[in-house]
Amino acid sequence: MKLHNILIAGMSALALASCSDYLEVDAPSKLDPEYVFSDKTEIDRALNGVYATMLTNNTFGQNLISTFCLNSDVDFKINNNHYNTHNAYQRFDCDPAGGELESAWRELYAGVERANKFIVTLEGADIYAPDEEGDRDKDLTQQMGEAKVLRAIFYHELTWMFGDVPVSWVSTDMATNFIYPIMDRTQMLQYLIDDLKEASEGMKFARDISVGVERVSKEMAWAMIARLALTAGGYSLRPEGGNYGTMKRPENYLSFYQTAREYANKVIESNTHALNKPFYKVFVDECNFVVDNADDPIFEIPFGQNSSGRIGYIHGPKMDASEGSTPHAWGEANSGAQLNALYRYHFDNSDIRRDYINQLISYSNLGVPQVNRGRSNFNGKWSKLWNNTGLGATTQGDTGINYPYMRYTDVLLMFAEADNEINNGPSADAIRALETVRTRAFAQTDPSKISRSELYGSKEDFLKAVLDERKFEFAGENMRWRDLVRNNLYNINTYYNFFRYFGVAEESDGSSEYLRYVSTYDFGHDAGYEDIAFAVYFTDVKKRTVIASEVYPVHQFPNQSVEVVEIVNPLYAINPSEVSGRKDLASLPAEFYSWYNADKGVPADYFLYSLRGYIYCDEDNGLIYINNNGNYESCPEPSSMPTVESLPAVRYILPYPRSVVERSNNMYTNKYGY
Repeated sequence: MKLHNILIAGMSALALASCSDYLEVDAPSKLDPEYVFSDKTEIDRALNGVYATMLTNNTFGQNLISTFCLNSDVDFKINNNHYNTHNAYQRFDCDPAGGELESAWRELYAGVERANKFIVTLEGADIYAPDEEGDRDKDLTQQMGEAKVLRAIFYHELTWMFGDVPVSWVSTDMATNFIYPIMDRTQMLQYLIDDLKEASEGMKFARDISVGVERVSKEMAWAMIARLALTAGGYSLRPEGGNYGTMKRPENYLSFYQTAREYANKVIESNTHALNKPFYKVFVDECNFVVDNADDPIFEIPFGQNSSGRIGYIHGPKMDASEGSTPHAWGEANSGAQLNALYRYHFDNSDIRRDYINQLISYSNLGVPQVNRGRSNFNGKWSKLWNNTGLGATTQGDTGINYPYMRYTDVLLMFAEADNEINNGPSADAIRALETVRTRAFAQTDPSKISRSELYGSKEDFLKAVLDERKFEFAGENMRWRDLVRNNLYNINTYYNFFRYFGVAEESDGSSEYLRYVSTYDFGHDAGYEDIAFAVYFTDVKKRTVIASEVYPVHQFPNQSVEVVEIVNPLYAINPSEVSGRKDLASLPAEFYSWYNADKGVPADYFLYSLRGYIYCDEDNGLIYINNNGNYESCPEPSSMPTVESLPAVRYILPYPRSVVERSNNMYTNKYGY
């Protein structure tokens, strides 16, 4: 069904393509607010206008899960530009002129405005008034709750991107001042938490909503409260104490963790979601437009097939096209949302998530599979190739694949993190929540790995176990860097992320002293990268069969018409003599990690400048610099074992767009050194 202009009285309409067939929205010229908010069907269509803001490429269709997914040891965008730029957000290098900044700001505030308009208009409508017993219509109470959760989502994204932001709880036609005041993020998050606590009580569970997890439910409202509370109680970069600011958390942070634990536990005790499917099946189902209202997804953003959302186009193996078409039925994919090339080394060998997420092949415009020798990996969590029939040889973006904004896995791990913080160590309930997630990853491969009892001894050890689990679960979901910020670990993670790439590049040319220190940080010993596979062997191209096992088979797509290369040793070196007797192996290995510039005597520039806003190496003199409050200084050597306290903070906060500052008559000013 085609999505017409959005019906929100008093606002400019936003033209969008179609989305899920239940998302029906009338044009604003047809109806007036008094009529709309007197009819439940029309109110529902107006609510769809609030949802529609989530579907654009400037928000969750692409940019909020790609362009503004900052570099970490999980998600990573390579950049070899030696100089400052205005829009290299992933490497902490931008200025107020970045066009994507203004687009994201505009769209997120459009969502806020639509939500505000819906909320205040419905609150004042006769149809919403309570009856003689004080009860309100259940459908309208649900719709009000949905709008309030959506507003919280928009504001939550804004505060992660920009820190303290302008806030209004009414629509523009009710405002007396169109330059909204800047609100402290903790106060804003507290307001949203209180708002959702009240709104959630009258909402419905996903099983009782006709479209299920494609709309906001009671358990989604509870889960969003937990997420807001962890954000409020965690560390964030505040604009005081230095040119770039200081990492701080509020004095009452434990009260937020208590809220997070309480509301995550409400979701758990509701028994409305579980982790029954294999890990890969959650995302394969999304790629085939299958919605499950009782498994891992709690809220999926409902994109429309061939009309909105680039999930699967910016993920999965890269597939090139020739003159706009591919020789297979799956079409082009640019695979721009990529992973750190060394991420896969951090997984346990028995973890079924590793080989599903980390994809090491791509496709030429002739449809020929190739070993990916790039500086980052493809994220296989979603892919056009997981669709059983193909989306079409001429398709590009706008796949219509849903994006799981909230998963039950996240709720379990939020509960474990909050419980550990409150109790100064994990309770049995926190351990159970963590092991529920690990059961799905290991039960069919090595059940002995489900428990990490060796890491349950202290608060610090258990937090690391929880954050590790989040690292392996949420690739491509814009989580990792936020998890690190919240726990004041982003600076040390980014520091070692640089030296990890740098060390492997040096090792490819001989040996690297850095790599041993990185290994100690990563694995607790200095030999973790000794057997890294600098040359890999792979099977000849072959046709694959349909997925038959509940344990995801490596590189096997659910169709028989796409050829696949299977890499024999994607992780570890292998003796050539072990290969020669294998008839199905290609005779020539692919050279991995040829990342060293012998002429310059340093790694290639991609590994020098991909984190340039925080740490980089000057390829002309080989010196490494770190950004300390806007001043690049000599970087501490890994041999000195730097700590969170000894390293400067990462400036992850983005600047207000220049046009926004100008329109405010300079009532808004950029901080953090912008």
